[in-house]
Amino acid sequence: MKKVLALVLDAADPALIERWIKTGDLPNLQRMQEHGMYGRVTSYAEWLAEATPFAFYTGQSPASHGVHCYVMWDAETMKLRPPSPDWLPIRPFWRRFSEGGPRAVVLDVSNSYTPEPFHGVEIVGWATHDSLIPFSSYPPEITAWIHRDYGSAIMPDEIYGTFGKQEFIRDRDLMLEISGKFSRLCIDLMKKESWDFFLAYMFTVHHGGHRLWGTTNIKQILSDMEKSELSDALRQVYMAGDKAIGEIIDQAGENTIVMVMSMHGMGINNSRTWILPDLLRLILREEHPETISFSFVKKIRDAIPLDLRHRVKSSLPHDWRRWLTRFWRNGYDWKKTRAFTLASDTHGWIQINLKGRETEGIVEVEDYEALCEKISVGLRSFVDADTGKPIVEAVARSSQLYKGEKQGLLPDLIVRWANSPAAEHRSVTSSEFGTIAWPTPGQNPEGRSGNHQPDGFFMMSGHGINPGAIEDIHILDLAPTILSILGQPIPDEMEGNVLRMVKP
Repeated sequence: MKKVLALVLDAADPALIERWIKTGDLPNLQRMQEHGMYGRVTSYAEWLAEATPFAFYTGQSPASHGVHCYVMWDAETMKLRPPSPDWLPIRPFWRRFSEGGPRAVVLDVSNSYTPEPFHGVEIVGWATHDSLIPFSSYPPEITAWIHRDYGSAIMPDEIYGTFGKQEFIRDRDLMLEISGKFSRLCIDLMKKESWDFFLAYMFTVHHGGHRLWGTTNIKQILSDMEKSELSDALRQVYMAGDKAIGEIIDQAGENTIVMVMSMHGMGINNSRTWILPDLLRLILREEHPETISFSFVKKIRDAIPLDLRHRVKSSLPHDWRRWLTRFWRNGYDWKKTRAFTLASDTHGWIQINLKGRETEGIVEVEDYEALCEKISVGLRSFVDADTGKPIVEAVARSSQLYKGEKQGLLPDLIVRWANSPAAEHRSVTSSEFGTIAWPTPGQNPEGRSGNHQPDGFFMMSGHGINPGAIEDIHILDLAPTILSILGQPIPDEMEGNVLRMVKP
């Protein structure tokens, strides 16, 4: 049986990878590209950026299994809730491995359910950017020595809002530190455990991509010298990731098929999701449809400085922090709400409060199409007040984009924003619906200078792999390709194909 090492440089942008390979800043990835295959990965991130990990580890479309985000809308309870095995059962492909088959060691796959018994070792929530559960493992006793030797839950929760220069530097330095710990932990696991398949997610470039893409959101005025110094932070994080990858590959040995990949990329933050509820309010000509009690509690929260709120939240247990995230996105008065926004960090997701589907739905089925069209046309009418350029590139109905048994769990409408920096707004306006002031002119209100872009990348090298460029790689092809190399059957429900450049 061939051994497979798969390293996910999560949300690493292919344009940056390609640029820094050419400049010699990523020598280990450069060596892989020269001796193996390379191509860009298409995923669901064009409309559903948060769906990528679920698509990877199930080998299925989000319309097939229904899971597209770390927090989802439940039409029965009329609340947002995290996906869970009892509600939306999905199973990562390696958890199918049993005695006599390949043995897997898996570290920090994003947004997977609690580890369960299988032929191998799995750690979840150690240094993740997104995790549905607290730090845990199978077998359970592994968490003790990882906590003792490396710490646990060492990737900080992202703090929304602008920040200072020293916070920017601390973020960079922490990502460099975590890269070193990631390498050492992977090597330690390789030495302690036997394995045929080793999969590990590194999140430093993901977190760094959001926070370190540019200096836009630093509160202080920076000199040209400071801007030049800090603008190099993300390259340093990528270089540290490349160094870690090289060390892990060396430990894996020569007779191993090596994959390095990202499922989507990163770019300038073009998300206007922060103001989407206000845009929707103007289009529907409704006051914000919150309950009176929720509105009162929210006013109290908003009176507390953002920095203090986040310090308090970060000190809470994992489950409490996630509950608060969901709580602040609820609170609608359903008797007055025809449409509302769902949780999304990248695109705009809108749900219609539809009779017969939502427990407290008020929109008649015969009015659904007209309401979707009204919202779509209204959103496309908004432009930057200074330049006149549209802020929305497209609005699509998920029912027209995706087909599958659980397509109904996807948002009704998906907004893809214009690919221009959202931070440049002072206000956005529509000749029909009016004007909305941008909350933080010149900056991103959530503090992200970078946000997700659709394309990822894929590299593979080793014995039997034809070197060269490869096109048309889809995220759904990755799991079948791994299973094929390991000599395992590909489940009927998987929707991708084995990559054609893999020799039998």
